[in-house]
Amino acid sequence: MSVCVPEVFIVELRGRVSKPHILLADDHPHILSNLCRLADTVGEVVGAVADGRAAVDSSLRLHPDVVVLDIMMPEVGGLEATRFLRRDLPECKIIICSMYTHSELIAEAFAAGAVGFVRKQSAHSDLVPAIRTALAGERFVSPLLKHNTASTQKNGDSG
Repeated sequence: MSVCVPEVFIVELRGRVSKPHILLADDHPHILSNLCRLADTVGEVVGAVADGRAAVDSSLRLHPDVVVLDIMMPEVGGLEATRFLRRDLPECKIIICSMYTHSELIAEAFAAGAVGFVRKQSAHSDLVPAIRTALAGERFVSPLLKHNTASTQKNGDSG
């Protein structure tokens, strides 16, 4: 059973199921609720939190397979949370989901350790493929952003 609520809420599950465990973090309740519904189609949502500090703390406790982070959140931002999680949970796949999509930010997210970058406005079509791609060990960038990352990679910052 997955639990998706737009407030800080953590569900600990006993007994691992075959579905990947996913933790979501966004400070906008409506968006968090939508992300939960999307993620629930591809995995088991084990937590939905409203700030970066809660994302890090919950991840350290729950050990999700995938963490989806907004960039701009209270307490700890998504990039800083990504750095903490890469250091402390290196097997965890991190996907950034943001409305801010300039090439420098995308490059910084990958340099921090994210394996996916989803344009928040395209989450309805891109989040599930991003999770599947991350779990397969590959990078994902929302198709509408590929031109942003291509110019960054040409400049030598494949990060």
